[in-house]
Amino acid sequence: MTNTNAVETAKTLWHKQRVKRLVRSRLGQGTPCLVFVCETVCTDRDCPGPAIEVRVVDLGLRERRFSIHKPLSGVAAADITAAL
Repeated sequence: MTNTNAVETAKTLWHKQRVKRLVRSRLGQGTPCLVFVCETVCTDRDCPGPAIEVRVVDLGLRERRFSIHKPLSGVAAADITAAL
């Protein structure tokens, strides 16, 4: 792995954890759940770039999924609130 790849990987991981914290914060601190965040290529031709897909699984194995049509680095708390 080159130094450039390592830096990009670190940035991606940091933003994934940041988005997970935003989701958990919005759900409430006492909500036990698993949060998965994945940056994907958006297939919608009106979407200008990548999108993120978020999955929230509670202890009853009920799953909620939503997408935000922004790159990981551009997701804000308001985007999470609007999606939930």
